[in-house]
Amino acid sequence: MDTNRTYDAERAYHHITQLAFPRLVGSTGETEAQDYVVQQFKALGLNVSWEPFSFTKFPAEVLPRILSALFVPVVLSVPWFGMQFPIPVCLTCLLSLSIAMFCTQWHKRFEGLYDVGRKHRTENIIATNDGKLDDNTPAFLFVAHYDSKSQVLPIAVRAISYGIAIIGLVILTIVMVIKVGWSIWLPDYIVWSIAGITTFCLLLLQINLTQNHSPGAFDNASGVGVMLEIARVVAERCERKSITFLAAGAEEYGMCGALRYVQAHTDEYDRENTYVINLDGLGVGNGVNIVTRYGIPPIQTTSALTNLFRTSGESLGIQVSERYLPIGVGLDSIPIASRGFETVTLTAGDVGSAALRIHSKRDRSDLLNVESLQQVGELIVDVIERA
Repeated sequence: MDTNRTYDAERAYHHITQLAFPRLVGSTGETEAQDYVVQQFKALGLNVSWEPFSFTKFPAEVLPRILSALFVPVVLSVPWFGMQFPIPVCLTCLLSLSIAMFCTQWHKRFEGLYDVGRKHRTENIIATNDGKLDDNTPAFLFVAHYDSKSQVLPIAVRAISYGIAIIGLVILTIVMVIKVGWSIWLPDYIVWSIAGITTFCLLLLQINLTQNHSPGAFDNASGVGVMLEIARVVAERCERKSITFLAAGAEEYGMCGALRYVQAHTDEYDRENTYVINLDGLGVGNGVNIVTRYGIPPIQTTSALTNLFRTSGESLGIQVSERYLPIGVGLDSIPIASRGFETVTLTAGDVGSAALRIHSKRDRSDLLNVESLQQVGELIVDVIERA
């Protein structure tokens, strides 16, 4: 077999090391990352284009803080006023819980929020092969965001805080419903404890400031590195299927690049015959996770792609596990899936302690291993062949 036509994780890892430096939107690092990705795509002979777009930080930076701040008095109203004014407090809790659940899912009406406030600009980088779209052969869209960020709270802590806050709000709402319906009240120390823990998590989220200190090797130079190596294999094999590679910008500010791309290009694809594969957080542990559901209640983003990855995993002896993402983490696959496309996000298996390094100075390339990068690459190549 021609080794130039097979996936090589060492090449992917090389790309990762070249991209593992802070590259927040608007920084010089972002520009360097863009130039590197464009250079690699052009060297493969792919058709490369830049698509500038505008966005605001309101949905990712401002709105979550507003909602968290508003939920604090709601939570504290339960132990303070729940006994004296059970019906108003119960209704307020129900309304707040409905808003919280609503915000765990993607709604098209959210998209207008990306025009609220100060405008920022960045670019999507798009590379395509010469494959032609037709009704009988599926098209592939690969997505990997090239920007990075650091935060006061690692993403794992943030997700846990969101989870505890919502669980606390659910419990307090149930307490109020029981109080209204059956006049039963838990001991004050229990109610105060639940309210206190929930309030702490909501206030903790307020300090999660965005900075530019993370090398972002795992999140998400790993996804870009794997995508560049997949692009090389596709180019070497002269793949006839239509394949697009999207290096998305501003993912760390609310999946902005993926949103702008799907807003501009939805009508160019057949929703029934297009597979979207988002690469985000690869190269750690054993096996590959595929995120196929998100939000509360869960929204399914794929069925056919799940079967393809399972079949390929069984054939190659690679463990493929489905994952559900309830809250606290955004993925580029989400706004694309909202348009009705078959969409999955591939992430590393057995992430473990690596999750604590995301969005921090410790997210370096030495965190990753070539064996894990090899597994995900071979899996993707096999899926392309089977589709």
